[in-house]
Formats: sequence, structure tokens, C-alpha cells
Amino acid sequence: MRNNIAIIIPSYNAKNTVIKAIEGIFLILPEAKIFVVDDSSPDGTGNLINQHLATEKRLRLIVRKEKSGRGSAVLRGLKEALKDKHIQYFVEMDADLCHDPKYIPLLIEKCQKADVAIASKYLKGSKIIGLEKKRVIFSKLVNLYLKLMLRIPITDYTNGFRCYTRKALEQINLDSFYSKGFIVLSEIAYRIKQKGGTFAEIPFVFIFNKTNKSNFSLKEIREAFFTVLKLKFNPKPLQTWVMGK
Repeated sequence: MRNNIAIIIPSYNAKNTVIKAIEGIFLILPEAKIFVVDDSSPDGTGNLINQHLATEKRLRLIVRKEKSGRGSAVLRGLKEALKDKHIQYFVEMDADLCHDPKYIPLLIEKCQKADVAIASKYLKGSKIIGLEKKRVIFSKLVNLYLKLMLRIPITDYTNGFRCYTRKALEQINLDSFYSKGFIVLSEIAYRIKQKGGTFAEIPFVFIFNKTNKSNFSLKEIREAFFTVLKLKFNPKPLQTWVMGK
């Protein structure tokens, strides 16, 4: 039985791929529950989901009033999914088909012996397809910085394809985070590590989808840099922002 699994999908301008992503998940995990958190995408992503899946009881669409960051969208989805006490495994993934749903069962299998399981782009057996070389280099440099600062026993700090156990998420305060953007990935992992959480990784094939533009910005880079410093030297978080509704 796979009715104890929640899939969290943050979306922004993902109309070209989100329906295929949702259908792909249901094909592999027909009893899973999907929570899509959309930041009022200008391209009509939310409307498209409603048109195609309005009567789909396994899916919940959460529309926020404005773009508030990928990380805060994931946190919002996790909080909503945690309300269902039957759910024990919480998978986050992107809406742009870079993360193939076929890896979800393996992530969940790994999470039966660890608190967090991550699909890593940098394990032996992994591949990165379609991503420009300069972006691969940049990603590796960011991961090196995070590894040196946070010392979490993982190889990929920046990939948003991962699974958490209920126990791990219930031990941290999802309302009290420094960041809102992609660095939330590392902040969640760091806070779980502080609580004694364990980690596992799987290799996978990352296929960059050119139909969706990256939402990565200089603002998020700055946020990531200073968030890591705060985590390193002042690890007790303050409630610094309110999640978009």
C-alpha cells in the first residue's frame, strides 16, 4: 500500500510540464497524494491544473497570492501534508520533468532506513543531461561551499528531489526558517542533522528541461550565502518571514 506518501511540487510558470509530472507520479504511485503549491503563475499553471484535474481527489492545489520562493512553497506543502496523520513519507520534486517519478519508490525505500533520502547528481552512476557546462560548474562550486560550511553527509545539497520521514519533519519547526528560496533545501537538511537525523542518497539521471526558465536569481544567491553563515554561527532560527497564503 502506498497511500502513506505525499508528493510536494512547487510550481511557477510550469504549464508545459506540470500535468505530465502529475500523471507520471500517479502512474507509478496511484495511491499517493500530491500537493502542488503554485505562486499564481502568470502562465496559468494553476488554471491548467484545475481544468485537467479539478475532480482528482488525490491532488490538492494550493495557490499563493504572489511569488514567494521555491523553498517557502515546499515548506507550505509540507505543512499541509503533515496534517494528514496517515502520511509517513514526504517527497519533494520539481514540476519541470527534471525529476523522473520512477525514482520515487527508491527514495522511499532508502527512507525506511534513513530520515532523509536525496537523489544526487554527483554520485557514481548519476548523469546530468542538457545542462550547460558553466551551470554544472557553478552548481559544484555552490555544493562545495555548502559542504565546507554545513558538513552534512551528502554529495548534493542543491537538488530538490528528496524524501523525508514524518519523524524528521516533526522534529523541526517549519514556521521558523531564515530563507525562502532554493537554500531552504540545505536549511531543512541542516536542521534535521542538528536533531541527529540520518541521510542516504541514490544516483539518478537529471535531465534539464529547456521549456522552463530557471527562477534562480542573484537575490537567491545572496540569500543562500548569508543563510549559510547564519546557520553556521547562529543556528537557532528566528521567525523571519511569513509563508505566502
